[in-house]
Amino acid sequence: MSSSLSLPATVEALEGKAKEHKQAQNTQYHVSVAEHNIHELNGELDELVGSLGELRYYKTVLEDALGGSAPTATIDAVQLAKKAASVTQEELLANVQTGDIGQEEINLNEVSTDSGSRVTVELTEEVETQISQIEAAKRQLKQATNQIKKLIKNGGQNWKGRTEWEEKVRAAEELQSILGSQSKDFNRALNQIRRLLRREMMDSSDSATNFVRQWGRATSNWEKHQSLQSFDAFQEEHNLSDSTVDEIRKLSKSEQLTLADASLNSLKEMKSVSELESAVKLSL
Repeated sequence: MSSSLSLPATVEALEGKAKEHKQAQNTQYHVSVAEHNIHELNGELDELVGSLGELRYYKTVLEDALGGSAPTATIDAVQLAKKAASVTQEELLANVQTGDIGQEEINLNEVSTDSGSRVTVELTEEVETQISQIEAAKRQLKQATNQIKKLIKNGGQNWKGRTEWEEKVRAAEELQSILGSQSKDFNRALNQIRRLLRREMMDSSDSATNFVRQWGRATSNWEKHQSLQSFDAFQEEHNLSDSTVDEIRKLSKSEQLTLADASLNSLKEMKSVSELESAVKLSL
């Protein structure tokens, strides 16, 4: 008799245990949803921050180093990125951080599992919307960054881009192949500009402020030696004839030049320029 009287209590106890177990399962599911959403959202935000940092680097190089102007699309892209990142995780995940976790029953039999029989979760609607906004912002940042890179390469009105600077470096190297490193300051500036153009300028992992500082110092030293920047500048500085410059160019290409090939006037002009007098060697 006593056992029959205790049966309802036993059933009630078992039902309580089952309810606690189900609530624990529901809580675990909600926690999994929260963790998954946080992980996905953080990944997207990290990529957005990286894209924004890349844009800011090239914008700084364009404006502060080369003297160009960023397109208006840059402002729109930055504003869109800030808006996409403005919603906090707490706001997006509020539905899984309330005190009602575990009260809403989740039918785990209807929830998909992976090959390891673990519960798989999907993004919440709020997070999916936010990720879509972040992805749109990243696309716009990429477009703006590509526009700035193109400007850096091609240059603009009243300012030189990377391509033109590379041509200037090649012209200076051609002249230096004859004159040698007679000016240590200019040679140092030439080497630094060459390095900045070929490596640092397009390396957004470095500091833009550091690049601007190095570029300013190198180009300032470069401008102090106008006559060493090209054959044309050297010719104008020393009032050399075209025939003399042609003969100097031949020497710069390691071509042999005999006395029969060189005019007396050209030899006199070469001798009148101290840099050439010490650089050009005659041998039998």
